[in-house]
Formats: sequence, structure tokens, C-alpha cells
Amino acid sequence: MRINSDDFVAVATIGKPFGLKGACALFAMGETLVNSDFPLKLWAGNAENAREITLLEVSGEGNNIRCVFEDICDRDGADLLKNNILYIEKERLPKLEKDEYYFRDLIGLSVESDECEKIGTIKEAFNYPTTDALDVILNNGRVITIPFKKEIVKKVAVCDGKIIVDSAKIDELMF
Repeated sequence: MRINSDDFVAVATIGKPFGLKGACALFAMGETLVNSDFPLKLWAGNAENAREITLLEVSGEGNNIRCVFEDICDRDGADLLKNNILYIEKERLPKLEKDEYYFRDLIGLSVESDECEKIGTIKEAFNYPTTDALDVILNNGRVITIPFKKEIVKKVAVCDGKIIVDSAKIDELMF
């Protein structure tokens, strides 16, 4: 099946096999999988070709997350899943509280300084093990990565289509 980005969201990448009984390492993008109820129907593969798969269990935390899938019973089966991306239908994502958002909601937002100057547009949002980050296409076409920390990102206003950043901190990153 072909994955349509209007209907699906990537939630993790499957890593190397873990042990001999079919478990895999898992690189989660956010907390969707860790906070889910199991079994959980997902899609594994890439945007061009994905198949339905059932996630039975997730354990561990941080960079040490492991998972178990239905019908994957040995290391060889787990190895075939390595580097596959896990997708979930957008409609099945948990509903958010007021002023909460998913990283995918940030892509395309305007980036403005605390002095009301447009700096650029968010190209991508990343959930790294040590910090979250935003790739921003500046008005001049250059791309910079901004750590997604409250000292730098002062306000996220998804409804207004923008984020507000500390102009002094951004100036430091642009040089």
C-alpha cells in the first residue's frame, strides 16, 4: 500500500533485531507509541510500499526502546523489518488538549522574532534523543537548525500559523 501523508503520520523507525525471539529496537518519533494501548495496528515500510502490522508490546525508555510484533517470532523475521518506518492513521492519533500540538503541525509555520520580524518558515521538526529541534528555511533560502527549547522558542501559536523566537538567540545561531 502507498502511504499518503494527508492520512498517515510516521511514528517510529524499526531498528536492529533485539535478542533471538523477534524483538526489535525502536526509534520512536515522539511519545505516541509509548503511550498507546496494545495491540496496535500500524503500517510498516516506506511511503511507496507499506504493509499492515500489529505492534504487541513496547518496553524500555529513551534510546533503549524495544518492541514485539505479531507473527515475528525470530531474529530473521525481525531483521526483515530493520529500517522500516512505522505509520499510523492520523485519525487514530490521540486527541490533544488546548494549546497542545503534534510536531507535524509545526511544519510550514512562519517563524517570527519577538520583534515581529518574519525570519523564515519551519521546514521540519525533529525529536532527537537529547533535544527537539526545528529546521527553518530563512528568508534568504539558507536552512538553520533551532533547538526547540523555551529559551529560544518563546511561543507556539499553531492557530495563528507562527512561532515566536528570541531574536538575540536566533542571531547567535545564524552566524
